[in-house]
Amino acid sequence: MSAPDSFPYPGVTGGWFPLLPVAKLRDKPIAVSLLGAPLVLARLQGKACAFQDRCPHRLIPLSQGNICNNRLACRYHGWQFDAAGRLRHTPGSSECGARATLQSYALQERDGLIWGSLKPASAESLAGFSELPGYVWTQAYRRIHCSLFHTIENFLDPCHTPYIHQGLLRSQGPQQMRIEQTVSVDGFETHYALTQKQNGWINQLFDPGVDQNIARFKLPGLVELDYLKNGRLLFRSALYFVPHSAEVTGIFVRLYAPRSWIPAPLRFALFKPFVHTLYIQDKQILEQQQRAQQTYGERYLFSHTDVAARPLWALLHGQSPSPSAIKELNFQTTP
Repeated sequence: MSAPDSFPYPGVTGGWFPLLPVAKLRDKPIAVSLLGAPLVLARLQGKACAFQDRCPHRLIPLSQGNICNNRLACRYHGWQFDAAGRLRHTPGSSECGARATLQSYALQERDGLIWGSLKPASAESLAGFSELPGYVWTQAYRRIHCSLFHTIENFLDPCHTPYIHQGLLRSQGPQQMRIEQTVSVDGFETHYALTQKQNGWINQLFDPGVDQNIARFKLPGLVELDYLKNGRLLFRSALYFVPHSAEVTGIFVRLYAPRSWIPAPLRFALFKPFVHTLYIQDKQILEQQQRAQQTYGERYLFSHTDVAARPLWALLHGQSPSPSAIKELNFQTTP
């Protein structure tokens, strides 16, 4: 099992990450991974528990086993472990024939999710999803075969949208944004003032005149994308990025919208095909980028228009970020 200390982004190894919706952890163990470490989650004596996903007897994944008498049982020889990870029973003998304790990890249940950390971390340091009174939300989970840095940067980057999402977010013609960015020891915030309405299909159908975007990042993996008109929040996309391994990133996504007379399920259902198309376009280019990185190594350039890349790179590597120097972006999308 890879150790957190060997993970390529040391700035996130001590953080809390969402691993699973609470409702999914019931009467069976479930395999998850975090920072390259294979874990098994199980609910024992009413408590969510996380252990290294291997039985010390013959190294079989415990996630393939079952729950027996409030213990986690291995499917190979039936060894049983309690909520503290202690070996309590070895079938075929009246006494436990060995002593063993599973490596355990800290968990919290919050926001309807089970959060885990591989290193000792205070419960107060968990940066979960924000509460937005007066707003409704829907949630989904997605997985992309790409590194944490590139996956997060893609969702914060405005420069790819005229090309990867041409037609959906931007059609032909110019687009200008004025930019302000602030940074802190654990994140950064970028304000985009739009000088004209974006003209893609999504904007024509759902955009009542957004004039400002705010993009936030907070360690270890929270991104909030706000869309405002005259200072009023019209829509928020909140994403929590989970580094399952160095090459695979999971995303818990929450979409927020103001309460309305239109039922929330119907509103989100109408929007879902467009969001899914955006996700597929991002997924395809990110996984292509990951394959290229595996072929050529991590060799690429930073330009002055990489507004989010520079502070994000610093934070993920445990360094102090500097704000982007660029103050204005100009796009010219052509056929």
